[in-house]
Amino acid sequence: MSNSKLSLYKQIAEPVLLFDKGGVDTHPLRGLVAYGPYGKKYDYLSEINSATLSPPGLTQRLDKLLDELNGVHEPKEAPDYYPTYPGFSNLFGISIKRPSDSLKLELPLSANEAADSSNYYQLATLIVDSIASLVAQRANFKILFVYLPKNYERCFLLENFNLHDFLKAKSAPLGIPIQIINDRALTRNCRANVMWGLSVAAYAKSGGIPWKLNDMNKDEAYIGLSYAMKKLPNGNMEYTTCCSQVYDPDGTGFEFIAYDTKEYVTDEQRNPYLSYQEMHGVMSQSLKIYQDSHAGRIPKKIIIHKSTPYREEEILGCLDAFGSKTEVELVQIIRDVPWRGIQYGANKKISNYPCERGAYIPLSPNECLLWTQGTVEKVTKSGRAVFKEGALTPIARPVMLRRYSGSGGWFETCSTIIALTKMDWNNNTLYKNMPVTLGYSKNFANVVKRVPEIINNKYNYRFFM
Repeated sequence: MSNSKLSLYKQIAEPVLLFDKGGVDTHPLRGLVAYGPYGKKYDYLSEINSATLSPPGLTQRLDKLLDELNGVHEPKEAPDYYPTYPGFSNLFGISIKRPSDSLKLELPLSANEAADSSNYYQLATLIVDSIASLVAQRANFKILFVYLPKNYERCFLLENFNLHDFLKAKSAPLGIPIQIINDRALTRNCRANVMWGLSVAAYAKSGGIPWKLNDMNKDEAYIGLSYAMKKLPNGNMEYTTCCSQVYDPDGTGFEFIAYDTKEYVTDEQRNPYLSYQEMHGVMSQSLKIYQDSHAGRIPKKIIIHKSTPYREEEILGCLDAFGSKTEVELVQIIRDVPWRGIQYGANKKISNYPCERGAYIPLSPNECLLWTQGTVEKVTKSGRAVFKEGALTPIARPVMLRRYSGSGGWFETCSTIIALTKMDWNNNTLYKNMPVTLGYSKNFANVVKRVPEIINNKYNYRFFM
């Protein structure tokens, strides 16, 4: 793309992240190495004590992994992007420790038997029972590492069961953040890649803040909506609305709540649309959760993201829930659109790179294309531009934004979305293709769909990372 081809083409600079001591960088891992995590300034984590749960006789595999977290590792995959992993203590300024003997749990032999016979429910129950046995020692550890080896894989993902989601849902009410480890994490050749992802996730799940966004409006808040579809015993479908609340404008405070809905209609694709009363109830609960964390303060602006359209009753429910003192922007983010983007060079020939990430093209006052993926400058050691999806697709794909409430140009709306693609701490890459508002709410919806009894309680995001 070029300005000569599309006069409305505009560009958003790669968002800047904030680390300890005011350090800033667009590259999350490079910023951690240079400055340390943003949460270090609060000094509420002096060390991270761990607990482990493994199949019988395999505890030493998790011991070895924790030892690796404290070592130095050179990247073998994408070395132009990944810095040298310096070890957990050097990176975060605190140590992560092997568990004491009382916090090293092994599953009973019957867990192996359940896995061998594909008895997924028995295996899941045995794992949950072991996790629950740690509740009495909850004050003695920050995170639980759960090892699920290859011979358990036949129980991982079935038509109506997902072991990962089931364990997350059962652990959250117990107040135990878990990090699931599979054999790939133990055997992958590039140990630096594994350690980067595992260390950032472990630090965040233990209550730390790796980084936050440097430039966001402090008077704004963000909500992501997703829907979990449940099947009743009589075969009819029922929906539970899942809300992901981002309390802080820099994306450091997520809480979820699932709200059972009874009044809705569906379209041809079985997408649910809430009644005025249901949407008003969901948004009122969302506002209450925000106020509980902000001394009763009401945000000046709320931005709500979801992947399906907003119908009139939903729009009115949102507007009335927040009142006239809060500006409400309702944005639909559509991931699969037929548009693509390529970049032209000075000679007006197609260049070797797709268009830049952050490019956006307003199509109308209410529609806009935004490239959340694309080439990014100044994040590699060599100085070359990088397109992280290049191995999968040669052409960057945009998302379509449709705005149902809100006014003004598209710059602020697009800038917010681009910024929130960098706020998934369960990730060691430069960005995700979707903002964390939708990413986390979708993850939560998947969990609720399989374990619906966790509805109507609020949970911190770190239990579902």
